[in-house]
Amino acid sequence: MRLSKPAWLLHLSLLVIVAGGVMTWLTGDRGQVMLGRGDEVTSYLLAGGEEGQFPFSLSLDSFVVAYYPGGEVPRDYVSYLRVDGQKAVVSVNNILSVDGYRLCQMSYDSEGHSILGVNHDPYGIAITYSGYLMFAVAGLWLLLSRTSGFRRGLKRFAAVALLVTSVTGVASAETIAGVPRQHADSLARKQVMYNGRVMTFNSLARDFTLKITGSTEYRGLSPEQFMASWLLYPGQWQDERAILVKDKTLCNHLGVEGRYVSLNDLFSASDYYRLRGLYGKGDTGLDRAIEELDEKVGLVMDLLGGNLIVRCPDDVALLSEGRVDVELFYNSISFSMLIFIILFAGAAVAFAALLRFSRLTAVAVMLLSAAWLLQLVAYTLEWYISGHMPLANTGETMEFLLLILLPLLLRFYRASSLLLPVGMLFAGAVALVAHLIGTNPVLTPLMPVLASPWLSIHVTLVMTAYALFAFTVTCSVISFFSPSRRERLMWLDRTLLYPALYLLGLGIVTGAVWANVSWGRYWAWDPKETWALVTFVIYAVPMHRTLKTLNSPVAFHFYMLFAFLAVLMTYFGVNALSSLHAYSS
Repeated sequence: MRLSKPAWLLHLSLLVIVAGGVMTWLTGDRGQVMLGRGDEVTSYLLAGGEEGQFPFSLSLDSFVVAYYPGGEVPRDYVSYLRVDGQKAVVSVNNILSVDGYRLCQMSYDSEGHSILGVNHDPYGIAITYSGYLMFAVAGLWLLLSRTSGFRRGLKRFAAVALLVTSVTGVASAETIAGVPRQHADSLARKQVMYNGRVMTFNSLARDFTLKITGSTEYRGLSPEQFMASWLLYPGQWQDERAILVKDKTLCNHLGVEGRYVSLNDLFSASDYYRLRGLYGKGDTGLDRAIEELDEKVGLVMDLLGGNLIVRCPDDVALLSEGRVDVELFYNSISFSMLIFIILFAGAAVAFAALLRFSRLTAVAVMLLSAAWLLQLVAYTLEWYISGHMPLANTGETMEFLLLILLPLLLRFYRASSLLLPVGMLFAGAVALVAHLIGTNPVLTPLMPVLASPWLSIHVTLVMTAYALFAFTVTCSVISFFSPSRRERLMWLDRTLLYPALYLLGLGIVTGAVWANVSWGRYWAWDPKETWALVTFVIYAVPMHRTLKTLNSPVAFHFYMLFAFLAVLMTYFGVNALSSLHAYSS
């Protein structure tokens, strides 16, 4: 089969990228240097243990840990250097390039020494980046070319552009010591600091209550009442079984019935912390449950010790009244729960439409549209409240996945009668996972390495590609229940593989650039990036029409089922391995 010009350029770009990697391996050096204040060095320690020489002198004036306002959570690590006597600065996501040597902030020790990574790659980076640029151009050219399979597929399907509680319970003073509702409500709009983020007391109290009890209310108490009551009545609340324990075995070890324990249940008469004696006995599941419970105990102890609620310092900008209103509005509605309920209800309606109730299809489509609009509103509000694009953890990326999946389903559901119910069922499962992750909130600011504009670009591209792959595997599953539509679904999958593979490639490229900007090397064979590359290669196979075996609809759809296992491994499986991407779990 004769390759078109953009296809030739695409394959050439991959060869150039490989050549750049080989050149880095042959001519590049990697190591590190430790600097104390006032030290001057002209050499560094190579990865193999040998000594490398700088063509310049390097010294440290000072090393500073920059914290988020009002807390002790690191925002950045900064080394103030002198290179041949000239001042220079290195920090996270801000490397220093001198005479072909790239210095990046790796770590530090308790004595104030700064540990810098050293990378010397005179040829590999330039060649590799040239390959990245060629890939970006070739992929876009291939998508837009009139003779490309993508354009033919679009014409075939006439595709168009995509992506066009309050709690009112009142606590009974006879059963539990609680702050009166009207007093607690007055705290909702107060602004506090938590781990470097300015937020409303309502947000902190809501997430604290959800973390401790598994719900946003407790025995009729609002989040503000729950949190304030712990502070005002600590003696009574230490005996209150309000701390959720999900593991039944752990409850049995603690000798309590039900799923809740009190703070005093966790300490013996001699103040011995009982969880310490249960941990590390070889039961991995029990240890995980103990770690989760210990985290909750730590939060309660921080609250009682006065370390959880911190007033905003005078030098910190407060939230505007409008932003406070938005935050309170967002907290008052359980968007994630509504979305997965609507999607599952829509799936049930869509399945009913298959049983000769075809008019129900319109109802299912309305529910699908409502779910997408709710997810769009929720995601936009999260972005506005947090101040950064919500892509820093698994729950947020699952929500972004829904933003891509739902409009895809709205556009292509007519390709098969089964696509709408099965697609909504799959999307409902994704929404449910996002909701369950949200029931264990983490209110921490971004790690320093995540405070980079490359984060949003990289994750957006990769997650959009994964959403397209998820849609294609859904079509392949349906093809086995609808033989008459197998070929049509195969052509739909082939059409979507073009942008999916291109976006995954761009995601890998931008991730490499981000890594190079952050710690001076663009590829480290980390499990996450390695499996992303494996996924790219696996999905590239059916793009080659010369493989006649995959031109059979049955063989093609079987292959797509196999290929999606690589996506699952990349996104979920490698989280069990030691990885630089552990912050994404």
